[in-house]
Amino acid sequence: MILKYSLLKFLKTGAIPLLLTTVALRQIVLVHTAGLSPWHGGGFGMFASIDRDERRVVTTQLIDCSHTHDFVLSQILTDSPDVLSAHAYTHISTFPTQSQLRRTGRRLLSTDAQNPIAELHSQNQDKNCDSKLALQPWRLSYDGRVITYEPLTDRVEVQP
Repeated sequence: MILKYSLLKFLKTGAIPLLLTTVALRQIVLVHTAGLSPWHGGGFGMFASIDRDERRVVTTQLIDCSHTHDFVLSQILTDSPDVLSAHAYTHISTFPTQSQLRRTGRRLLSTDAQNPIAELHSQNQDKNCDSKLALQPWRLSYDGRVITYEPLTDRVEVQP
């Protein structure tokens, strides 16, 4: 009976604060280690951060034999919405992982995709030129003096 009473008392007074603290700490760790946006994951970083979904950018760079072509992924999606949905882009920029970036790169390089990267890639294949696509997510950062973009992860290179 005493054990049951003490367990019930813990659940009433300690379990909920412990759960909320765990969720907030998990979000803080993921923001600083895995690139999670402070606006997601159940934490309170959104109240003190300029790092929002719409301010994040995923850059793409097609590197071929003689040129480097730079693109911004959101612009490709605007021009070719069937390549990647807006929801998928938000997911990639909000919580980028190496596997998601590789999958997106392969999709952009596929021959059935209708976008400028696929077109340039197919032209390079006609010239017997090996090309690769590099993707990198960036976030807005403020250090107290200047606002800049900083990379969230290392570049991910995809070869067809």
